[in-house]
Amino acid sequence: MNKILRIACYGIAKKNSGSSGGANFLILEELLKRGIEIDFYGRKDFMFPHDLLKYNNFSYIHVERPFLADIADSIQGANNLLFVRNLQDKLIKQKIDDNHKNRQYALLFCLQRRPLFRPEDIPVVVWEVGPRYTNLQYIRKLRKKIISLCGIILYLKLEFFYGFLKSRSAKIEYNNMDIVICGSQWSKNKLIDYGLKPDAVKVLPYPVDINFFSSNNHRPHRNPNDSKLFLWLGRSEPRKRLDLLLEAFELLLQERQDVKLKIIAGFAWAPGYRKLIDNFKFPEYLEYQPSIEPAKVPKLMEQCDVLVQPSEGENFGFSVAEALCCGLPVIVGSTNGTKDFISPSSFIFEDYTPECLKQKMLEAIKAAEQKRENLALDARKTAEQNFNVVKIIDDLESIFQESIKLDRS
Repeated sequence: MNKILRIACYGIAKKNSGSSGGANFLILEELLKRGIEIDFYGRKDFMFPHDLLKYNNFSYIHVERPFLADIADSIQGANNLLFVRNLQDKLIKQKIDDNHKNRQYALLFCLQRRPLFRPEDIPVVVWEVGPRYTNLQYIRKLRKKIISLCGIILYLKLEFFYGFLKSRSAKIEYNNMDIVICGSQWSKNKLIDYGLKPDAVKVLPYPVDINFFSSNNHRPHRNPNDSKLFLWLGRSEPRKRLDLLLEAFELLLQERQDVKLKIIAGFAWAPGYRKLIDNFKFPEYLEYQPSIEPAKVPKLMEQCDVLVQPSEGENFGFSVAEALCCGLPVIVGSTNGTKDFISPSSFIFEDYTPECLKQKMLEAIKAAEQKRENLALDARKTAEQNFNVVKIIDDLESIFQESIKLDRS
């Protein structure tokens, strides 16, 4: 295998920034440790990975914000969003093409950014954050719930924006890619349905800092008489299905009262979903806080018994991966792509109904009571196999090599 010496990179990466931004930092750092030279193109006022500057083979190339971008940003609408991105990407393309003449890049590697351009003479590999146009399917499915909680105006905005992405924007972006990496088989299937060639779509889980997210391979002892604690961790938006979880939890309380649910979630663009918590019939069984510092997440998970992520159409759930690292079993739905990587003793519910999710929550609590230590060992072992950055970058380097050999004529 020929060694890749230098790549251009474009996207979002920052140490300890959470979710894909933090995972992207781990990806770049491991590539640097392997001796690959990286020229990272971006703006220093946006997700600047300054912690990578300690590596001699890392260069940050600042790209100025387009002069008209501030004006365009003040005008709402997806057309203006695409216009701003076009301006920014033209500047990035020009710099990459100019530098390629002397730097001789093996490829362009995009993290969480779909390029609106194709550089000259080099392949493009994109690590896709997820097929965003699929959101439209779940927005329409949850239409009545969104309108009742957030109003008709927000629903219409979502319908317009994601309809625009599906009809035009994504197709333009995918035409500029040679290989697309996504976080699950579910995402791959959706991308193929959208028109991408199967060989051009690769599945890799995101890496997780398995040393940081750790509970020393065991779960701390808990008094059997303590309430069993379910955890929701991550942002709330309609397809994440907080409504489904609370309906299922209400059913569970009819059978057991020794359970509690802790919700840590923000409601950035769907604030009406906060009403689901405010109006819950049994508030004494519910704990809520809007956010948590990343450094406190492992300690939080030590206090919990099961993480629940009832999302529909999930590319990759970071809280699921982090929970497994901490020895916590998880419950996910059938369209949650992260199910590819969960422990054998975790739980999948097939139907997105309160009764079906309630039943899995009941099974999980009974399992946690009977074999807490075994569940923890199984979860941790699975995490070490699936989310270790060294193994993931081994596979990524193979994808890089494949992209170089492609015939793009």
